[in-house]
Amino acid sequence: MNIQAGLSATATHRIDTISLADQWGGEAHALASPIMIIFIEQTCMQATDHLLPADQMTVGYDFAIKHLAPTPPEWEVVVHAELTEVQGRMMTYAVTVRDAAGVVGEGRHTRCAVSRDAFHERLALRRDSVGATQ
Repeated sequence: MNIQAGLSATATHRIDTISLADQWGGEAHALASPIMIIFIEQTCMQATDHLLPADQMTVGYDFAIKHLAPTPPEWEVVVHAELTEVQGRMMTYAVTVRDAAGVVGEGRHTRCAVSRDAFHERLALRRDSVGATQ
């Protein structure tokens, strides 16, 4: 794996109706924290996943994210992710989310490089372990 600290990516996301907390059971008519985390994951993957061998992918492993301020509907957020540490298969990124008024989220996210085939085999084994009751 030829992935080293310093790699980064920046992505812009528009806050549409499905991105709002009140669409997911919350009361806030603003960017939902889980959606912000999805944006963070996507941006981290953009920074590094294209450098992985074709038979590998990354999966989310750890999140230490603070959602600091609300972002209104129809605004855009810009997510910046910078790879700060690589330890074996683990990649840790420093992340910042900003809207037109300033920082709305920050923290770190760790992803793990895994074999695509092994991941899907493990998923199938877990699914099969409980039968068709789920």
